[in-house]
Amino acid sequence: MERTEAFNKARAQAEAGTLDDAFQTIEQYTAEDGIEYSLSEMQTVNIIVCEKLTSCSFEEKKDACLACLPLLEGCKLVKSAEWLELYLDAVYDVFSKLSRYARDEERSEAWNRVKEIYYEVTLAARKVWKEKNLPGGLEVYVSYAKLVKSYLDVADEDSFKICESYAKEAKFAGKGTLEDEDYRDTKKAIDTINKMITDAKHEKELIDDDED
Repeated sequence: MERTEAFNKARAQAEAGTLDDAFQTIEQYTAEDGIEYSLSEMQTVNIIVCEKLTSCSFEEKKDACLACLPLLEGCKLVKSAEWLELYLDAVYDVFSKLSRYARDEERSEAWNRVKEIYYEVTLAARKVWKEKNLPGGLEVYVSYAKLVKSYLDVADEDSFKICESYAKEAKFAGKGTLEDEDYRDTKKAIDTINKMITDAKHEKELIDDDED
């Protein structure tokens, strides 16, 4: 009950704009190594992250991103579509914003953290979205491809290939048993992944040419 009350209180504090209080209220739980959030708790974490990143000033944005990471790193992933979507939304929000403010060696460190998280997310996603053409599973790689582009100066070739390969396999799977609306979402996700990776490759080549 104490834990439930703490997360409920933190959600109310976050929604009221008292973010520091919200962090402190659940700190004893989020500091646990390998904590497993329930769906309700993950919703609270998502709200705290969203409010933290949108309420801070431009100068505070990097510190806000770094403050949110301990809520997300090292937790045990739950093999549930709704849970993973909430978690991935928060992770992408943090790292996409951090990419605009991280500098030099900070970018390499941030990218290494992205890779570690997405490695675990892709493993969990395969258990939830077993068919490669499901739009939910593809969204994992859409967000990964977008981060590849955001961190293209430090992103590794393997990450490019991971996104490309999944999009290729999803396209090969075709419509399968998908409803028309889901299939439209699938095709849109595949196109987005391919565009992001193609653009990232092109921009990376330009960077490499400039360095030469």
